[in-house]
Amino acid sequence: MDKNMSKGIAIGAAAGALVGVLTGILFAPKSGKETREDIASYMNEMKVKLAEKIAETKDLTEEKYEEIVQTTVEKYQKASKITAKQADEIKKDLIKGYDQIIKVVKS
Repeated sequence: MDKNMSKGIAIGAAAGALVGVLTGILFAPKSGKETREDIASYMNEMKVKLAEKIAETKDLTEEKYEEIVQTTVEKYQKASKITAKQADEIKKDLIKGYDQIIKVVKS
């Protein structure tokens, strides 16, 4: 298997795991309808960006994963695409999903 194909598979796997985590955010009862709609509009963009950054990281530690999540979510907040409250919720939920992401990335 060539390097580009391996990278593509890693991106796909990470994106799939991120979809699960982000779906949990979207359907969490604590989030209101407005929050779910706002987050849903950016979910695909975020999952691709996160998956690409995860695939580029050779040794995905929990600290590196948290840094990737922090940086990506902050970009959306700074661009006024999501509120500070939404950013905090997304970061917390994505960080909780580290174990799920690492299992996919290592498999």
